[in-house]
Amino acid sequence: MPPKKEKSFVRNIARERTYQNQNEEYDEAYFNWCNDDTNQYSFNYIHDSREHSYMAGRGFIKHGADTAEQATLHNCLRLLGAVMLVMLMFEVINYYLSVYLNNGASCNAVYYSERDELGGTPFSACLIAAGINLMKYLLGIFIYLRRTRLPRKVALPKGNSTATGLFNFNAIVIMLMIVVIGRLSNGLLSMIFSRAKVDSIYVYMFDCPDTAAVVVSMVYNCLLVPVLCEIFFRGLVLQSFRQFGDSFAVVVSAVACGLSFYDITYIGYSILCSVVIGVFTVRSGSIVTAILMHTVTSTVNYMLIYAGLLNPSTGRSLSIAVYMLICAAALTVYSKLNSNKAWSFNIERNESELPFTKKVELMLSSNTVALWFVGAIVVTILTMRFLSV
Repeated sequence: MPPKKEKSFVRNIARERTYQNQNEEYDEAYFNWCNDDTNQYSFNYIHDSREHSYMAGRGFIKHGADTAEQATLHNCLRLLGAVMLVMLMFEVINYYLSVYLNNGASCNAVYYSERDELGGTPFSACLIAAGINLMKYLLGIFIYLRRTRLPRKVALPKGNSTATGLFNFNAIVIMLMIVVIGRLSNGLLSMIFSRAKVDSIYVYMFDCPDTAAVVVSMVYNCLLVPVLCEIFFRGLVLQSFRQFGDSFAVVVSAVACGLSFYDITYIGYSILCSVVIGVFTVRSGSIVTAILMHTVTSTVNYMLIYAGLLNPSTGRSLSIAVYMLICAAALTVYSKLNSNKAWSFNIERNESELPFTKKVELMLSSNTVALWFVGAIVVTILTMRFLSV
């Protein structure tokens, strides 16, 4: 008779967890990170079922894995809220400084009313606005990385070589379709807001005809911001929250990213984009997929907007042609992905000790997250203009 398998009485949560579409180096780095007892932002639970704790008057006390996960999740949410508040502070400084340098108008925003025409912003104000926003992301990355001590192999995952060129191409095409939906929705919202005499930001771009400013604006909006944004939200935030389940990690990173733009017409669109990028990042396992999706779609969106500002008639015709091309490509890609039974947009749910609704409840009840939510609403209102005519 084969020997009986010895029953293990010890449960190690960190060793139980595996992360889809990742290599062994990622799993090992994540395990070692979670096993650090001195790190309050990494969740692990080691329990020997033969051990019991007794408290006079209460009997045997159960120290469950759900209690340990809840404590760690609370710490992570508190840190995320604090970092977002720091980044919010940079937004406020940038807003008031840009208004001061641009004679009362925000130098990095074009409004739906198109009352701000190209040519009003000094080049120095453009550079300062770009510098402050870049510092916002760099400081946020530094603080989050320093506090969590997240390993580089986890923060910047490479995946398990499934993120091929074809996969990234499909991801970019689907993302471009989201851009089309977002631009059309923003156009509809602009009409609604105009009826209510509310003027909101149309796009963040440097309002200056100087060639150097145009180059800086393109590099800033189409390359630097997408890269830093994805490193922070789909790198540090999403990867660190995967210990609480992939679905929840995608939602947390999407909400944080979407609300960080502080534009009432852009919030829903940016959250949708963030969800799609998060899903494709988990599916590929690579941060490169997220960076490519954000960079390419930001560039296309920026070019269409800039062409429309220079020549509304030409910009409108160009946008329609690009929309039709994107829709045709997206329908083709989606049909192929849908017919491929080995692929779906659904991501596997990693085990979690807490229900999804409980984790959302903890997120909404976090003091620092709630404070950031309030601050985000205030800044969003500040970026709006109320028209008298």
